Amino acid sequence: MAIIKTKFSRGVEGTTNIVDAGTEGTKVASGTTAQRGSTAGQIRFNSTNNLAEYYNGTSFKQIDSPPTVSSIDVTEVDSQAGGNQTIVITGSGFASGATVTFVGASGTNFNASTVTVDSLTQITAVAPKASFLNAQEPYGVKVTNVSGLSNTLASQINVDTAPSWSTSSGSLGSFNNYSTINVSATATDSDGDTVSYSVQSGSIPAGLSLNSSTGAITGTPTAVTNSTTSSFTLRATAGSKTADRPFTITVNPIIEQFTSNGTWTVPSGISQVAILVVAGGGAGGTTDGSGYINAVNRGGAGGAGGAILITNYNVSGASSYSVNIGSGGTVGTNSATKGSNTTFSGGSKTLTGLGGGSGGWGDNLNNATSGGSGGSGWYSGYTGKSGTQPTNTSDGVNTYNSTGYGQAGGDSSNVQPYAGGGGGAGSRGMHATEASSGTTTTDSQGNSLTGDTGDAIGGTGLYIGSIFGTSYGEQGFVASGGTGAGYNGNSESANSVSTKAHLGGGGIGYNASTNTPSNAQANGQANTGGGGGSGGNGGSGLVLIKY
Repeated sequence: MAIIKTKFSRGVEGTTNIVDAGTEGTKVASGTTAQRGSTAGQIRFNSTNNLAEYYNGTSFKQIDSPPTVSSIDVTEVDSQAGGNQTIVITGSGFASGATVTFVGASGTNFNASTVTVDSLTQITAVAPKASFLNAQEPYGVKVTNVSGLSNTLASQINVDTAPSWSTSSGSLGSFNNYSTINVSATATDSDGDTVSYSVQSGSIPAGLSLNSSTGAITGTPTAVTNSTTSSFTLRATAGSKTADRPFTITVNPIIEQFTSNGTWTVPSGISQVAILVVAGGGAGGTTDGSGYINAVNRGGAGGAGGAILITNYNVSGASSYSVNIGSGGTVGTNSATKGSNTTFSGGSKTLTGLGGGSGGWGDNLNNATSGGSGGSGWYSGYTGKSGTQPTNTSDGVNTYNSTGYGQAGGDSSNVQPYAGGGGGAGSRGMHATEASSGTTTTDSQGNSLTGDTGDAIGGTGLYIGSIFGTSYGEQGFVASGGTGAGYNGNSESANSVSTKAHLGGGGIGYNASTNTPSNAQANGQANTGGGGGSGGNGGSGLVLIKY
């Protein structure tokens, strides 16, 4: 036990000076705040706040040292993000009951909504993110102990909000090959920070570039052979905050369609194109004077116009090409004509699609004709005519697989309705007996087709949908043969998928027993090269150019 030696000496007016010779310290009066005295000069230990204090005659003053604030764990707040921001403060001398104030650069301060003194060296403070104002950045952090002593760590917290996209997500547009593209995807920043742009994922179309300062996407896209949609995500960055948004741009090949005579001018920079040349379809067998098919003769169906499809045709040999569209064959009393040729010519090169053959007609005459696709036989035992195929073509640069598409017409059968279907670009025509016995033909997509009992089947069309799309012809087929006269009038309807006999515009046959159209118009569809059904005209031709 320490021995305290104290010497008292009485001064003037009876005061006593205390001299403490010990080493452990001098114990002063101790008590709660409620037990304070009121004499100036009193020194005591306040057991309520655990601080020494003295009375100056007016109030008690705590004897303490200020805290130290050395660092914080958050230096950036997104004021528009919503919710609260938790900030851990590191330092020393933190006393229970301390407060935390965020000090704005221009003097606008606010206190933390909750303060937890974790230890003498750590405080956890929580404040609404919306309380941090961009105009007041950077904020300092002030810790004040209950003694009133404080310490401030200045210029610590910046206010930075993520940029906001002005351009809606989704498509930025659909454009053709060789077009000049200038589109923008933009964002703004409420803090006034400069926004920069980058491709975060995916890729913009080849040939285009992104301006990192403006968000503009410009340039001429690299040509595509099929419609191509590029998906990508752009990132807008302002300060250290980012915002991502997905977009698409579609680039389409150019397809020019000729349904009448004209001139095609080769665009600058174009040397190869995909081209389709379809001739006019042949007419079906003749009608009698009343305008209907002669029920006794039962005219055969017309063949489709011959088709030429080349995916890499070299057009560099001329600056322009002449296009002549073949007309469909016509049918009248005791007559039926072939379709006319369609030509595409320029320089020393000409592509010729041969008009479809007409169906058989007349009394006991085998007068069906050959053509791009053959017309069908019309009477018992007569054969359908062949389709004539153009030979390969060379322009000295490329040898093209330009073999034309045209199939033979169907034979006539020995039973009603006698007439066969016209040949198509995709498959030959068949007569009713073949259809009834289950004999099949195959279309240009490899589908096996079988007709209904009592009906002739027109040859199927050429499928061009994979190259030019399905908006041309019917469902992307062109040059279908006409359908022969139907014994029961059950020729396939215009929307039939089971046989596709109609696809590409082939005419539908007549009911031989009633002299009326069977389910659809007997004429071949215009600008598809479809052959006429029994008693119908052929459809006119077509030229498509894609680049």
